[in-house]
Formats: sequence, structure tokens, C-alpha cells
Amino acid sequence: MQNWAVFTGDIVRSSDMGAQVLGDVFAALESAAKGIGCWPDSQTAFARFRGDGWQMALPPIYAMRAALVMRAAVRTTGKGHDTRFGIGIGVGHLTGNDLAGADGPAFLQSGHALDTLKRAPRMAAPDAPQHLRTALPLADRIALGWTQKQAQVVLALLAPNAPTQDALAQSLGRSRQMTQKQADSAGVSALLDCCSAFETQK
Repeated sequence: MQNWAVFTGDIVRSSDMGAQVLGDVFAALESAAKGIGCWPDSQTAFARFRGDGWQMALPPIYAMRAALVMRAAVRTTGKGHDTRFGIGIGVGHLTGNDLAGADGPAFLQSGHALDTLKRAPRMAAPDAPQHLRTALPLADRIALGWTQKQAQVVLALLAPNAPTQDALAQSLGRSRQMTQKQADSAGVSALLDCCSAFETQK
């Protein structure tokens, strides 16, 4: 077994979404998970289950950054769209990318964290190290305020290999000034500092 950060989540108010919209949400989640798997020294496994449920496993060092990226991915798909999830960190057994047969404490903790998650906040890691437990509620409050356009900026800029703001602005068809304003309003700089602090924690 090796150490994993395991996310177990579902889509907020999925019953209000049509099949096409829900499919778009899951396409965004899966794309984000694949992107996380391309980060340095990373790998991911992602699966959809129970209609509106999903699970992802990734290296624990990226737990904080990935939590924000997955939230941003969903919020890019439409106004008010969101996901909630529990995070478990610890040992787990995973064969290849097949989450169906995965087991171990990290997977159990993640499922339990989702099952006990109240209406708010929308992400929690009750059995994780204290620095993650402390940071998540603050990050959650910030993420709740992201607009769709802000989430697009967050999704790009939180990656370790993020594009320059000039390149991002060009890809989004916006001015650099607007992109900077959206990044500032979304709290990107503070969130990046939080991610870096978590990733260098001994």
C-alpha cells in the first residue's frame, strides 16, 4: 500500500440539472483530474459512481491544491454549480486506475467524511493533518464566492505549471487587466500561498 489523498464527492443540487448539464459537470471534473495527474510527481485515478457521485485518488502533497481545482472545475460549468467532498489521507490499495476495487484507511476516511458533511462547508478532511483541516474551511468560504469567469482563471492559475497571465488572458479572450482583476477577486494569490505552505509542510 502507498499513501493517497482520496476525495469522495457528489454534485450539489444535481437533481435540478438535466442529463446534459450533469454530463458537462462530470466532463469538467474528469478533465481537471487528468490535469492534476500531469502535475510534477503526480498521478490520479478518477471515477464517477452512483449517478452524481465521484471519487479521485492522488498524491497527498497536492490535497489542498487539488481540492481548489476540483471546486473551480465545477464552477466553470455554470452559475451556482458546485460539488462537495470529503478527503481522506493515508494508506490505500489501488490497482492501476481502477477505483472500484480500491480499499484502505484513506478510502474509508474519505467516504465517512462525505457522509458526515453537513450542509456547509462543502469540503472537509476531519481525519487529515491539522494544517489541512484548518485551511479547508477558509478556502471553502472563498470558493463559494467564485463566479464562473473567476473559476476559469482559478482553474488555470492554481496549476503548478500555470500559464502566464498574458497567455491565460489570450486563451480566454480577455484583456490582461480583466484577467488580473478576476484573479485578485478570486483570491488566487492567497490561495497559492496556502497551497505552497501545505506542500512544504514537514
